[in-house]
Amino acid sequence: MADLLREDILKAMHVAAERMGLDLEDLQEMIGDVIEDCTTKSKTLQEAIATSDIATIKAIAHDIKGSTANYGLDEASSLAKSIEGECENQPTDTAAKLADYFVQLSSLDLESTR
Repeated sequence: MADLLREDILKAMHVAAERMGLDLEDLQEMIGDVIEDCTTKSKTLQEAIATSDIATIKAIAHDIKGSTANYGLDEASSLAKSIEGECENQPTDTAAKLADYFVQLSSLDLESTR
């Protein structure tokens, strides 16, 4: 996975904010909670994959796909979409990439306007 650049993520968030009729600052106020929630969900997703719980895999991947798309986190949304589509084939590698993505996002300080 390519290194995440804070500026690229903020640009994508700005486009998402405009699409929703919000200011970028509005999304920035909420992004920390979204990343934290998705990080927790990605861990639960990996557990569901390990136990072949298809219904849970689909539900969590679908939820992550939608919430991250709303915030312009296209790579996370794409990974979650792949997991949702491949849920019966044990998408362990993709789920690990998704978890890594959220770790990287957490380090970018997306909540500040610096």
